[in-house]
Parts: sequence; structure tokens; C-alpha cells
Amino acid sequence: MRRRDFISLLGSTVATWPLSARGQPAVPVFGILLVFSRDAGKTFTDPIRAYMEALGYVEGRNIAFDFRFADGKVERLPTLAAELVAQRPTVIATFGDAAGLAAQAATTSIPIVAMSEDLVRAKLVTNMRQPGGNTTGVSIMGTELDAKRLEILAEMLPARSSVMLLADPTEHRESRPALKTTAEALGLNLREAVAGTPQQIERALRDARQSGIVGVNVLSSALLFALRERIISTVADLGLPAMYQWPETAEEGGLVAYGPSLLAAFRQVTTLVVKVLRGTNPGDLSVEQPTRFSLVINLKTARALGLNVSPLMLARADRAIE
Repeated sequence: MRRRDFISLLGSTVATWPLSARGQPAVPVFGILLVFSRDAGKTFTDPIRAYMEALGYVEGRNIAFDFRFADGKVERLPTLAAELVAQRPTVIATFGDAAGLAAQAATTSIPIVAMSEDLVRAKLVTNMRQPGGNTTGVSIMGTELDAKRLEILAEMLPARSSVMLLADPTEHRESRPALKTTAEALGLNLREAVAGTPQQIERALRDARQSGIVGVNVLSSALLFALRERIISTVADLGLPAMYQWPETAEEGGLVAYGPSLLAAFRQVTTLVVKVLRGTNPGDLSVEQPTRFSLVINLKTARALGLNVSPLMLARADRAIE
């Protein structure tokens, strides 16, 4: 074989080698860090897969997923983040402040798309329009909406009620002043319980009921969302009305919820991930926020609690579940 033909053949062969043979992944790897268990995380993982496929990324064909689950144990997140980063994924998505901060501590180079109550307040980014660094994401305005949720819950309770704020240990507490001001204006007595495990949640709710609490405002939290089934079942047993962050929670049996759609937030996250996969620097992608908020009331749950939902509130609701 002539030297020129050999070089031509070698060049065409190298061009057709899989990327993995050249020290690069055959397909991009999408790493996802979740505080939830694998079962609880399906609320997140299934829609993410579906939205990625809708955007042209099919698992096993041109995208691979690497999920890491903390099983509700926030203290495991730093270790899981380090393990994930060691696999050199193309991009990482995180949900909740603690997961985002753990990923940032593990890498300053791998792009991160974080969903958080407030990316600036959580110190995941310094600027909404120009995040800089390796992180962008979706701020779901959780802390801004906590006080609004308290107002809605108060309309369903007797005057001068005592309400418990259910918070998780990792939550940033910027919403407390607004909650206190709102409670004073409404004549509510507030108490707070911090709980991060199913056992702690159940104990806090039972203690609250015994002490005269008549309503619960479940504050915005990825961890508490992961544990929502335990919360919903426990407040039902205790006859406690409860307000939740995501409208989808009311569809699962929660009494009332106000906020952005969880699925819409997932769409925003995956859209940003795809932009990163196509070459955009995450620091150049503005942090996004929800644009629509829904009030959903579960009338079946209301009847089980013996609550009469006013016609005015029903008229305000975006959806009433029979």
C-alpha cells in the first residue's frame, strides 16, 4: 500500500472511531443529584427523561443519565456530589439549595443547572441576568410565596388561629420576616417546627395538634416535597388543614397548594440543560423564574376535614379537585 493511501485510510478510520475510544464519552452524560430516595425521586426523574426526549435527547441513543439519590439524608449530598463529579458528566442538574451547594463545592468546571427557591439568596449565583461561573438555573420564588400561602391558608381557618410553619433543616430562612408580618396582620399565632425525617415530621405534627395548632403551612423545600406522602397522610389522620408549595401536591391529596407547576419548572430546567449540551456557557445563561402560579384546592380532602370552602375562594382557584 502506498504511503499516501495508508494515511488517507488511517484518517478515515480515526474519524469513525467512537468518542469513547478517544478518551471521551460516546454520548453526553447528564448527572442529576437528588436529596430524595429513588422511589420518591420518580416524580423528578420520569418527567426529566420525558422532557429531554421531547428536546431530542433519547436515553441510550444520544444521552446517558447518572442519577444520585441521597435517600432523604441531606448529609450524604457532599459525598454523592463528589462521586458524581468523579465520573465527569457533561452537565449536572440539582434540586434544592443543599444539592446545588454540594455540587458547587465538588466542581467549579462542570456546568450546573440548579433549581432552587432563590439561587441568589442561596449564593448559588451572584446575579440573575449574568450568573457567571459554572452555574445557572431556575429560581422558583419559594420564599417570596411562603407568605402568600399563609394568607390563603388563613382564609380556610377560624379567626385567631394558631398555625405551624413546617420547615426543613437545610432551608434558607429569608421568608420569616414576611411570614411574621403577614401573621400579625391576619391575627395568626405562628409556631415553627424543623423536621428533616419522616419520624421527625410525624412527631412535630402530632405535638402541634396536641398544643392547639389548627393549620400547617408546609414551607417551600425540596426535602419536604420528597416527604410529602408522609405529611399528607399524617395531617389527614390528625384532621389538620395544610398548605403546600406545588399545585401537583393538591392533586395527590393535599388540601390546598399555591405556586408554579412543578412540571413547568422541569421544562425550564431541561431547556437550560440542552442549551448547555449544545455549547452555551452556563454563566452566560440568565437564571429563569416561573411566570404562572396556580391555586389548586382538593375539595374531597376539604370535605374529609369538615371544611367549607367559600365561594370566593373557589372562584379564585385555578382548579378545584372533586
